[in-house]
Amino acid sequence: MSAMESSAPLEERLPEQTDGRAAPHTLYGYSTLREYFVTTVVCTIFALFVTTYVVHPMTVPTPSMEPTILVGDRLLIDKFTMRNGARGQLPLTPEQDVERGDVVVFKYPQQPEVLYVKRAIGLPGEMLEIRDKTVYIEGKPLEEPYKVHSDSYVYPRSDLHHVFSPDFKRDNFGPVVIPENSLFVMGDNRDDSADSRYFGFLPLNYIVGTPLVVFWSYEDEADAYLRTSLPELIQLYAERILFFFTRTRWDRMGQIVR
Repeated sequence: MSAMESSAPLEERLPEQTDGRAAPHTLYGYSTLREYFVTTVVCTIFALFVTTYVVHPMTVPTPSMEPTILVGDRLLIDKFTMRNGARGQLPLTPEQDVERGDVVVFKYPQQPEVLYVKRAIGLPGEMLEIRDKTVYIEGKPLEEPYKVHSDSYVYPRSDLHHVFSPDFKRDNFGPVVIPENSLFVMGDNRDDSADSRYFGFLPLNYIVGTPLVVFWSYEDEADAYLRTSLPELIQLYAERILFFFTRTRWDRMGQIVR
């Protein structure tokens, strides 16, 4: 083998066979730069696939699901099993039908690029009514150990003072029959939740998934999600770095969402 042949940077030849004949084929290696490039592309595609169809992180900016989910909880969302159960497209794979009491993540019907998280209360075909803050399904009161009420006042149906305010739907609503392929969803923090009482029934095909676990919880300010300008965002992220250890809710990390 000549000196020129032995210095080829991208080619690795098999040793000659013992009988003096040349090796039957040649192995071609990748340069280090090409290996990094291929690895980066493969990892990026894999990450996009996972976050689009399997698991996705989500930050909760509002108190509508307290005390189950707090402002500043970072959740891992299972985006596969519930959607697979609703659409039934992939046999022999994990699937889950939506049941009453399930916490679901969905596209906000009036702004689909925004994700909401609420609890499924009414199922397709059921008659639902809210009387003085109590939910009735088919005329029977629903036991809801997860809900809280931060306001003891009950808006009556005949309270004309609030007829032009959405609050008149808060404590008394319906009766309504939930359409097929739809849900009635509500927040656990019943007096501070924008849910089906205001935006209507949730189509099943708007469901994105269900929360699995709190992977990080940080005590954000209540108005943190309203900070959108560049200086406000810089200040927000600087605060999170500065107060990471003191404002992280260490006891919530790893909690299962139910």
